[in-house]
Amino acid sequence: MRSRLRIFGVMGLYAVLGLLSVPVQADPWYSERGLASYYGKEFQGKKTASGERFSPTEMTAAHRNLPLGTKVMVENLETGAKTEVKITDRGPYADKKHRLIDLSKAAADSIGLVEQGVGRVQVTVTEASSDAKKSSQNDAVFFEVQVGAFEDGEQAEMVFQQVKPWFPKAYIAPRQGPGGEYYRVRIGPFANKEYAQRIANSLKRGGHHVFLDEVPESAVPEEEGYEVKEAVDAKTR
Repeated sequence: MRSRLRIFGVMGLYAVLGLLSVPVQADPWYSERGLASYYGKEFQGKKTASGERFSPTEMTAAHRNLPLGTKVMVENLETGAKTEVKITDRGPYADKKHRLIDLSKAAADSIGLVEQGVGRVQVTVTEASSDAKKSSQNDAVFFEVQVGAFEDGEQAEMVFQQVKPWFPKAYIAPRQGPGGEYYRVRIGPFANKEYAQRIANSLKRGGHHVFLDEVPESAVPEEEGYEVKEAVDAKTR
């Protein structure tokens, strides 16, 4: 297998201090603990604070303070199960004192919180929003579909092998996280958001739990430069 290493910028302590209005622990990863719940089905299709339509099958979440587009690792403190989600909405607004994050049903199910409804979790920032990573206001934005994030490289490889025949731009991206190395399976980059969303929708119909991510051009590695150039050229034709 030819997997490509693509490591985007990680939000460190000082970046977090500049972006968040909540207390920050003195360590390199911003982290907090509290209760997690999940969205009810009545929210399906409604607009989130990011402008995206909510889907219970996408790996997304609501948080009161973190910048929209931030990626976080959510760990079920009872079982140790973890999942990576993208913050796309504001909330939760019920039980503000103790409830920290609202997950999509897919995200809650992946860490075993659906049956009990509410569970104690640890939320750790793994990557800043695309706005925070832009090198300038003129930095073009591209789109990728994340098909999963796995601590087990074999699991990542299995998912990669499932999607690669259908989506040639699939790749595995090893990353350093708060608990050590983990592996993202992604497809992209694409210049056209609607096209990337169609791929995401196709993957969801196939049973995959995904989210659509924005990636600044400056965050795309040099080895992908030719693909970015082709995408930019296509935009201007």
